Amino acid sequence: MNKFKYTSLALSVALTSSPVLAQSELLTLYGKANVSFQLSDSDESATDLKSNNSRFGVKGEVELENGLVAIYQAEFGVDFSDESKAENITGRNQFVGLKGDFGQIRLGRMDTAFKMAQGKVDLFNDYIADIKNLYSGEIRANDTVTYISPKFSDFSFGVTYISQEENDPAELDSAGASFAVMYGDSGLKSNSLYGALAYDSDVKGEDRIRLVLNKRLGQFTVGTIIQRQENTDTDISANGALFNAAYKQGEFTYKVQHQIINDDSDRATTSIGIDYKLGGATKAFAWLTRQDQGNLPTEDTNTLAIGLEHKF
Repeated sequence: MNKFKYTSLALSVALTSSPVLAQSELLTLYGKANVSFQLSDSDESATDLKSNNSRFGVKGEVELENGLVAIYQAEFGVDFSDESKAENITGRNQFVGLKGDFGQIRLGRMDTAFKMAQGKVDLFNDYIADIKNLYSGEIRANDTVTYISPKFSDFSFGVTYISQEENDPAELDSAGASFAVMYGDSGLKSNSLYGALAYDSDVKGEDRIRLVLNKRLGQFTVGTIIQRQENTDTDISANGALFNAAYKQGEFTYKVQHQIINDDSDRATTSIGIDYKLGGATKAFAWLTRQDQGNLPTEDTNTLAIGLEHKF
């Protein structure tokens, strides 16, 4: 991440029409480019170049009076492998809010508390083995108000309220709420254990409960997600489980992950992968994923990928 301190002089030149903004601010420009070449083998073989949720954004905060801080973030997805067209740029987390000793409040479009509770457990996040391809609940919702508490003895909690759009008939009676209680550090840096318990109440037509555990054991990391989801209209439910492990040796990280869902399809996904750190913000990676379609009429698929990721 590159941080630029804009002085009042610089802002007065760039934003002469907005004298209120002529003050010192901290602006952070950040992003991630992740692109892989993939070979898929199902009923037919195919090759493709994939941009795996590559993104860029800006975020910052400005100190206010009475111990308050204004915060904002505007993040966008960008497809490095696609043609230049309208859907090349997509909206991601975009919000404005306030933070202080009370915690923080965010208003806008962002991940629900249920989704945030995942932390960094999913070792193949943003790839085809991402848990969102088997489990529901990985939702970045519009029209939300989110509260995130400060930590109390390594515990914190979050609440997301999703409002309904009264002018959109498709959104009537669609208001829902998402809750999460979290323990520790999701990055396992300041604490060797991360855990979370999350619940969705009528979010996108489903109730969900999720248990997340991630534990660092020396050079090993092991994690699990247990989830139950139920359609609020049909009462049809499904149970899912994920187990994974990673081992770090020098610049290499070796990963394995298996996830299943017990519903009408009984699908499963198994992945192995390796990351090689080329620098502080760059890595090369390779992974192999098998998607078992269970009772679905589609063929099982094996996918091999090699790629590069650079963060800025």
